[in-house]
Amino acid sequence: MSGVAFLVEWEMGERYRPSLRGIFDLQSSGFGAVFRVVVRFPDLVIVPWILEERMLLAYLLARSASLLVPLVLVILGWKVLPQLVALSQGAQQNLFQGAAARINLGYLMVCSAVGLMVLTVGPRLVGGLGSVDPAFGSLLLWLVVGQSAPILFGATGLLMQVVDRSAFYTVLSGVTAAMFWVAAALSIERQGVEIAQILAAAQLTHAAICAGLLTQCGVWPGLTALFHKEIRLF
Repeated sequence: MSGVAFLVEWEMGERYRPSLRGIFDLQSSGFGAVFRVVVRFPDLVIVPWILEERMLLAYLLARSASLLVPLVLVILGWKVLPQLVALSQGAQQNLFQGAAARINLGYLMVCSAVGLMVLTVGPRLVGGLGSVDPAFGSLLLWLVVGQSAPILFGATGLLMQVVDRSAFYTVLSGVTAAMFWVAAALSIERQGVEIAQILAAAQLTHAAICAGLLTQCGVWPGLTALFHKEIRLF
């Protein structure tokens, strides 16, 4: 009986033992949620350790202001996601491709408008704070440039989710975040503006790779969506 009990106990333990795949699932597990936050904000992991207090304050203020751009785009994405998913799963892929082209153009216009608003209003709102580093304007410019990747490459994050490539998008985010950390570690000055420039380069690279992959689904990135046959300007 002891042998039977041991086998039963072993079998139950194997059945209910959490697998590494479940623990490190980048899409649904707690580890995955932490991973997505870290790779979404890779600069915030290192700037508290390498920037002096005044520059750090300016960087965090500029970073916070630049987040208005993706926030507006996320709200827009929530509105159109169900319709895009339905079209992508339909038999007529040209309807999905036309809708994706329109979304890319919509992201271009919305992102441009919000980015210009942030660049215009941000320095004026912060101008009254005398303790903020004068580099705030340059920081804000580069951080907005990084967030404005949809102007060039379209709604890459949204469309990768629509075509069921969310897992690859997350892994690619991790790769570009690692590239950012390496570049930041190898940078000479390690000043706020240089960190913002490296972050913008990483974000643009990530968006460019996703846009290239989406062309396999017939999606025209960014402004090139104007050349889609269903887009009529006149």
